[in-house]
Amino acid sequence: LFFSDKVKKETGRDVWMELQTAIQPNWQGGDDEDEEKQENDSGTLANVCSGQWYGSTKMVSRGERHMYGMLKTKNADDKNDDKVESILKEDAIYNMCEVEEDTLTALENSDSCYKCPSASNGVDRCISPYSLVLLARQYLANNYTSEFATTAATSIPCDNLRTLWTPSAQSEFTSMLQKCANWALVVSSNNQSAEQKDFGNLDECPFSQFMPTVVDDLFPASYPPTVRYTSSFYATKKSGSILERMYEDAESKKYDGSDGNPLSGVYDTTESDFYDFYSDSIVGRDMSLAVGSAGVTVVAMIIHTKSPFLTLMGLFQIILSFPL
Repeated sequence: LFFSDKVKKETGRDVWMELQTAIQPNWQGGDDEDEEKQENDSGTLANVCSGQWYGSTKMVSRGERHMYGMLKTKNADDKNDDKVESILKEDAIYNMCEVEEDTLTALENSDSCYKCPSASNGVDRCISPYSLVLLARQYLANNYTSEFATTAATSIPCDNLRTLWTPSAQSEFTSMLQKCANWALVVSSNNQSAEQKDFGNLDECPFSQFMPTVVDDLFPASYPPTVRYTSSFYATKKSGSILERMYEDAESKKYDGSDGNPLSGVYDTTESDFYDFYSDSIVGRDMSLAVGSAGVTVVAMIIHTKSPFLTLMGLFQIILSFPL
């Protein structure tokens, strides 16, 4: 909702000036070896492991091609808030935490993510995705007003998170989330920067690295406060071979989609690479069917007309009917 403010804050320039003067990622081609080398450089890894990646423009940039998961709760399309089970509820937030842990394990096994030293044993692990679970952990650790720490994000296991997610904690967290969502709406209302806005009596967002991707557009006006849809952004790599491998893992259900208990979800990248891979595979299958159909048609016409010339002319007419 306020990416332009993020760019201006991080670079000191507006979005258009940034695009004109700074070399943008993926603006030209290169082999996978060069891309692998680029995305494993110390600067990128330091940005991820320091926590600065959380809530930044790089996290949601199309050019960075990070994977994200989109989760929805049961009856998410119901306009009646009372009939929708919010993702902020205890069972849902626990389920979301488990989904993220399973997906992180799959990403680690395929070496598709940036890895940082973990808090428990120092072993390199994928950092937690930017999501409601991350914000909940930062809130419970009382670490939400300063820069998010990647090690602190995994210091509260899912079972402990469920135990600590008491009604009072949930109520306070929901109130903070509403402040952030309303604040984000004001920031995004026009082209002014956050410093130029007149917030009036509106409380500023208490989270230092808030991004409104964690809630849906109906959340600010919902009563009782209900999150129907939410997203989790993973710090994944972007080389062509890794993106293709991630798509294959998503298709083989290695990334946890929860399957409606109580959440269900799907995955793609910020550049919609999974959709493109899927579309290409569908086109290939359709082309095979078209070739097979043409073969059957040729055989039928030869049997019916007993003339190879008429058969070829009929096939030629079919080819000419395709729009160019």
